[in-house]
Amino acid sequence: MSSHSAQVVPPAHDGEAEVGERVTVLDLTTSVVRDYRLVEREGEHPAEGEISIRTPLGASLLGRRVGEVLSVEDGGRVSRLEVVELDG
Repeated sequence: MSSHSAQVVPPAHDGEAEVGERVTVLDLTTSVVRDYRLVEREGEHPAEGEISIRTPLGASLLGRRVGEVLSVEDGGRVSRLEVVELDG
């Protein structure tokens, strides 16, 4: 009989943004670069660099690849963001 224990599974590093990975984006309007760590839990903590995949921005970043450009609406303002780096 074998013993099983829970293991933390790291991100797959398949080139797509997923939970647990850091996503660096460039705001194409303001030229501001921001880093976000995608998390599953509710809410977002941008000051801590975390953003939930349950928020509009987090959901938009999920599955993106470096070089992709996305539009995200935030408070009536639409931002065009380019994914410039992924890091697990």
